[in-house]
Amino acid sequence: MVHHSIHPYLHHELHQDAGEKAPWVLFIHGAGGSVRTWRKQIEPFAKEYNLLLIDLPGHAQSREATIHQPYYDFEWIGNKIWEVVDFVQIKKLHLIGVSLGSIIAMQMQFNKPDRVHSMLFSGPIVGLNLKLRMLARTGLALAKIIGYQNFYAVTARLTLPRNNHKKSREIFVRESKLITDHEYKKWTAMYGKCLDNTLLRLFNDAPTVPIYFLIGSQDHLFKGPALDYATRFPAVKTDIAAHCGHLVSLEKSMWFNEKCLLFLKVLSEK
Repeated sequence: MVHHSIHPYLHHELHQDAGEKAPWVLFIHGAGGSVRTWRKQIEPFAKEYNLLLIDLPGHAQSREATIHQPYYDFEWIGNKIWEVVDFVQIKKLHLIGVSLGSIIAMQMQFNKPDRVHSMLFSGPIVGLNLKLRMLARTGLALAKIIGYQNFYAVTARLTLPRNNHKKSREIFVRESKLITDHEYKKWTAMYGKCLDNTLLRLFNDAPTVPIYFLIGSQDHLFKGPALDYATRFPAVKTDIAAHCGHLVSLEKSMWFNEKCLLFLKVLSEK
């Protein structure tokens, strides 16, 4: 059974076929995405878990919900998602994020550490190299010149450059067309203002809940920092998807689903 709801802030979707006593999993999409980018995860996960999927502020069916918010930061976004979790009356849950969604999940756990069982990340963003740091800082100015949609398409091409990345790249570019220039401006401004500092703050210390990184072998921008973090904190479990780009949950969905479900099963047996 699927329930859609327009919360005062964010649109969300519920799948509750697993029963009242089943654990909850929250799915957080990446920049430019929507709940639709998790379609390959719903059926396999819904057999054992109740699912909550959310459109981030300004994205898809949430695009009008926060139109009067003048600016975004990661703490504010994390708290807006917690408002939905409270609205649905979920006490504690697992967080699954893709790309930028991994940062938002980390922020949510930072805000309310006692309400998160574990975190699983597809293509985690843990740190920025010099190229990405410069892109984040100059993105707003560049987007004003070439247009926000074009800037997103350039960023998608930079992140997912290979032929086998084409399908996942096209999905995110397609979803991003639902975002208005007004919302793009707020998100792009946030990257330049606080993305780097947020990463340094959230990924500086050892995690306090189990974390699982699923990383594409061809993720040329984000693989290095993620593996460095896992090396610093051996409790962070990692798996590498061969011949795969940044968006593991899309490009290698069956592999991603099997790995995540096994990780969650092992956690439940401890």
